[in-house]
Amino acid sequence: MSNTQEQSLNENIVFAPLTESNPDFLHCEEERYCVESLVSSGHEAFYTKLHQEQIGSFLSPGEVNQISGWAEDYHQSDANQEDGNGEMEVGSDGEDFSGHYFPTESDTPAPCLELGWPEKTIWMDMGQIHVYTNPPAEQAPSIREVLRRHLQGATKLIAVVTDKLSDSTVIGDLQNAASRGVPVYIILNRRSVEENCFLHQLQHPNIMVRILGGKTYLTRDTKMVVGELKDNFVLVDLETVIFGSYR
Repeated sequence: MSNTQEQSLNENIVFAPLTESNPDFLHCEEERYCVESLVSSGHEAFYTKLHQEQIGSFLSPGEVNQISGWAEDYHQSDANQEDGNGEMEVGSDGEDFSGHYFPTESDTPAPCLELGWPEKTIWMDMGQIHVYTNPPAEQAPSIREVLRRHLQGATKLIAVVTDKLSDSTVIGDLQNAASRGVPVYIILNRRSVEENCFLHQLQHPNIMVRILGGKTYLTRDTKMVVGELKDNFVLVDLETVIFGSYR
């Protein structure tokens, strides 16, 4: 348990107030009130709350539009109920449960690896790190070339986590690997799938796709904003991890 957590259990502890000039300043209640107004009631409510709290705008106009556009109603069974095809079971209850925890309703176990997962008992060496750039350095391969060579050479496993998968050639490499009998697991960003319907290109007995969003922000009046998954990495044969993007 961290020192801050231990202190929070002490009823007699007195925390000194922090200002924005302090490096330990991490949270502002006034800003949280403004964000809740934005998610619940839109742009005008956000700027009105800024004026009431007497603070400057801490979000750009683009961020305000994005958050407002992503706001949606929260239902109890929305949380983490996505299956492998990105489908959701949406509940109809709109009661106030923001102060409660419902593990039986919201928690789901990690999905089973139905296609199998190879065993790796020991690492034989310390490993190496190679850095590639886009555009590539002189006499160095491009990131896309490095990625494709590893996908084409995979023999045991391919696991992909990405915010966007739109390169048809790379998708073809994944399909070819699956046709060779290599299990392919893919985690995709939910919003990119909603905007670009390409899941039909990933239909294969040896390809399993899971669709996830980013972190979820919940308000006290049952509104929510689901962020975006921004991770980008590929695991090949439990030997190589390619991290980053060539876009």
